Amino acid sequence: MIEAIGARTLWAMHPDALCDLLAQLTITAKLPDSVKALATMMGGAKDAKASADPIREGSTLVVPVQGPTSPKGSYGGTSTERLTQIVLEAGDDPKIGAIVLSIMSPGGLVFGNAEVGDAIYSVRAKKPIIGVASPYAFSAAHWIGTQCSAFFASTSGEVGSVGVRGGHVDISGFEDKIGMKTTLIASSPEKIAGHPYGPLSEEDRAEMQADIDACNQTFVAAIARGRGIPAADVPKIHGEGRTFSAAKAAQLGITDGVMTLREVIAKYGSSRNRLGLMRRRAEIQGMAAAI
Repeated sequence: MIEAIGARTLWAMHPDALCDLLAQLTITAKLPDSVKALATMMGGAKDAKASADPIREGSTLVVPVQGPTSPKGSYGGTSTERLTQIVLEAGDDPKIGAIVLSIMSPGGLVFGNAEVGDAIYSVRAKKPIIGVASPYAFSAAHWIGTQCSAFFASTSGEVGSVGVRGGHVDISGFEDKIGMKTTLIASSPEKIAGHPYGPLSEEDRAEMQADIDACNQTFVAAIARGRGIPAADVPKIHGEGRTFSAAKAAQLGITDGVMTLREVIAKYGSSRNRLGLMRRRAEIQGMAAAI
């Protein structure tokens, strides 16, 4: 069952958006193939791809980060593999003076997020890369935004929802009601750990919790690196699941201020402002390293 697979996967995503996504995946899985084919013919996949294409604004490259994030863009959102490639290529392109990530994402899979975050962080040593929550950047998208040279939220925007989530679905009760029983046979108990055909064992639960905690530590470390703050301060500033309005995020230092996408593009279209941002970020990183 697709909802069981989704529940066991590690997500860095706003909880409401994740519930909606898992529900949609369950419904889609139950649709006849003919209906799925008709939906594809009507252009849904084409529209999703077009929305992810970068746009040149003078010497600035504007890169949309929209919808759920995953390595292949499997949920109609942003492919972190493609985003990584775009960012690295733009970093090496002498014709591009700045990169702006236009973010409208609830977050997504943990898979692929560290890689795109590392790419963004490496490129910002070469040229400014600015993230804008336009209007929201939650969880994995917040992770991405904090790796930029600067991170802003639009006037009505929100950021946050830091944390990692997994889960387990026990469908044994459902099988009992329909007179069905699944028996799994495996080479080792580890091969079927956390299976959905019975309650989650305490041992499997502890292992899942350890995986989630480890992923969250990576998340926190990335925010600390990107924002130039001690890892111990990340939960106090960025929260552990809360979301923040644009004004509150700027006040707390979660972001660098309240600016719309248009304002960011206009400001960092100036080579003088780009140089100033690079210098300020270098100073902040230097102070953080000295702590």
